[in-house]
Amino acid sequence: MTAWRSLSQELASPFALILAGVLVGLAILLIARRRGDASRWRRRVPEALSSRPFEHGFDLLLDRRWHEAAEVLKAAVKTDPDRTLEYLELGKLFRRQGQPGRAARMFEQLRARPGLDRAVRTMTEYELALSYRALGWYKPAVALLDQVLAANPSHAEARQELRRMHEDMGSWEKAAALEMLRLKWGETQNHRTLAALLTQQGKVAWAAGHLHDSAAHLRAALALDPDCTEAALYLGRILLRQGKLSQAFRVWDELAKSRPEWLFLAFRDIQAAFRHLKNEAGWESFLRTFTERHPGDPAGHLALAEWYASHSQIEAATHCLRRVLELDPVCREAHIALVSLYRGQGVPSEVLDSYERLTQHTTQSSGGHFRCRACGHTGDEPFWRCPACHTWATPERLLPPPDVMPVLAGEIISPLSHSNAGAPAPVVVTPKASVHPPSER
Repeated sequence: MTAWRSLSQELASPFALILAGVLVGLAILLIARRRGDASRWRRRVPEALSSRPFEHGFDLLLDRRWHEAAEVLKAAVKTDPDRTLEYLELGKLFRRQGQPGRAARMFEQLRARPGLDRAVRTMTEYELALSYRALGWYKPAVALLDQVLAANPSHAEARQELRRMHEDMGSWEKAAALEMLRLKWGETQNHRTLAALLTQQGKVAWAAGHLHDSAAHLRAALALDPDCTEAALYLGRILLRQGKLSQAFRVWDELAKSRPEWLFLAFRDIQAAFRHLKNEAGWESFLRTFTERHPGDPAGHLALAEWYASHSQIEAATHCLRRVLELDPVCREAHIALVSLYRGQGVPSEVLDSYERLTQHTTQSSGGHFRCRACGHTGDEPFWRCPACHTWATPERLLPPPDVMPVLAGEIISPLSHSNAGAPAPVVVTPKASVHPPSER
């Protein structure tokens, strides 16, 4: 009894009570921590499991295994319709695979979900706008991108796509304003796109008869991008229309120095300017100089042949046309012009008729082809926003390859020897000093 009484007194001491309380508290804390770890682990398991289909599908997309990625994402969405990321990626996959209608329906359903995360909603609206654009529904697509940019003004991709949509709609002023913002905020350093958009504004003003506004847009485009060839061509034409010939000649002179392969598009305007100055000899001199400096360009020889033919210099015209066909055997204009000259020389009609039919069925226009400098896409238009990579830039003009032989003229046309021209020198498009352009206002 004495021993038990002594022990109870020791346990009842303040020190023993404090020690017991500490031990009990540590035990409670340890149990609570273990329960908390277990709860967090249980919460992490579904999150980890939910990320696996998304990650696996994304890996398959990176490997371009489109069908397998679609099956993984479909299975995940079917198992749990609340998986937003998988749902979003599946819709993007449908859009990229040429099913914009199906993708739009998925994005519309996802967008309608209550309590959708703000970031996911923004991504959904962006993708829905791209799907609408693919369907040709530009107005709702533009409205969606406006909402995306209102919610997230730093969304650079949305601003670029919105600019492209305005381009598709012909809203050049809005497209130019968006490109100015992209330049201001450092989203692009390339001024060529803005120059091209200003050029389009200039062309619209030209078509409406607003020559002053058109010239202002074109000059602004050339200030941003001196290599904006289309702007230079239209500006030269406007100056010609306004009677400002000395300024027009300066524009053409700069074009001849920087991009002589495009000067052929200004030939009609340059010829009209020389005629206005009553200087037909100056036009001939210009063409002769051009063909000497750029002997591999069939456009110069074709224009010179036309001038010789109009002045009844048949032999010289025939020589130029043969040169064109030596450079470009499938040049339809040269073949037709040559047939016309031969008819005037008394060549039997049955021969020329056969030749002309053959020409009509096997030759093509000498306008040539043009290639995007960014992606290599080719087309028949000289200026464009590349339909493949959406790049605004002056394309590369594809001149005929050298040392080709005529394939259609047969015995009628004999090949000419090529001249060794070396590096082409610029052609100065300036009237003779003795000819003074009229005064300009």
